[in-house]
Amino acid sequence: MRSSKEQMPIEEFLANPTAPILIDVRGSSNADPAIPGSKRVYLLDIEERTEAFEQRFAAQMAHRTLLLYCSKGEGSHFLVGKFSGKYRVQSLQGGMVSYLTTVSRLLHEHPYEDPKKRGDTMVKILAALTNRETDPDTFRKIVDRLLRCTPNPKFRKLVR
Repeated sequence: MRSSKEQMPIEEFLANPTAPILIDVRGSSNADPAIPGSKRVYLLDIEERTEAFEQRFAAQMAHRTLLLYCSKGEGSHFLVGKFSGKYRVQSLQGGMVSYLTTVSRLLHEHPYEDPKKRGDTMVKILAALTNRETDPDTFRKIVDRLLRCTPNPKFRKLVR
């Protein structure tokens, strides 16, 4: 088990997207794009009330990782240190920038069934992977397929 101070690699998050409670701490309540299933929270809301946050969500955090992310990962990595250490709290390594970079690479590597519609298909998939309202099962199916089709063995081995 990873310590609460370590960052979750983007590949690990992509391989198991339903495991963490995902908190978007980019400092805005309407920041888009977002990761499906994420909850919008102001950074200062958690930073100033970490103890109260842990008490309020103790039941949820007892069995799941709390995964924090921001634009490049620095803010969420700093925020991890504010938590007590009783629960698994991690920062998404590289934050939203790394997430979008990884997803974009997977989209470009994917062997599309209809090459003529490749651009349209990529836009639809990217829209689904950056909309916090996307259903977790849909998200998992898309990501699993992208990971299975990548020529990069480092990513392929993450698919169960």
